[in-house]
Amino acid sequence: MEFRPCGPENAEEIMEYLHPIWHEVFDDMIAGGAEAAEYIFTTWTNPEAIRESMAAGYEWGYAYKDGERLGLYSFHLQDDGRFYINKVYFEPRFRGRGLGNEALLKMTEIAREAGCTQMYLNVYYANERARRAYERAGFDHCYRCLQNIGGGVTRNDYVYYRFL
Repeated sequence: MEFRPCGPENAEEIMEYLHPIWHEVFDDMIAGGAEAAEYIFTTWTNPEAIRESMAAGYEWGYAYKDGERLGLYSFHLQDDGRFYINKVYFEPRFRGRGLGNEALLKMTEIAREAGCTQMYLNVYYANERARRAYERAGFDHCYRCLQNIGGGVTRNDYVYYRFL
């Protein structure tokens, strides 16, 4: 798997690419349905938010294999020695092929090369498929994150971590 980073000039493209994938995953899962999923998406993944996160050190890009774009990723190498996995999404036609694990291995390699001691991420509490995948990859959940993000929507995630 190859990661190809994007720059701020790609923020609109990233948002447009991820939008249908996000809704396919979350519309039926998130309390509040498609309306709440859209609110979360546009709050966290609008072009300005993407550019701001890039300016803060987040890498955004696309995952490729054999020249074919499979999905999108984002991560942040933090100053405290931790590696934050911000996004890992694959197009529906590529799911169930072990690509998520392959992406995690790639991120683990990046984290180790950067001297990170821990990897962590947020997973929506009801996203059983993702939670199982991260647990199979050696991540443990340490706490639940409940946060009012506005618009009557509450972030309801588990925070998962793994030491390197």
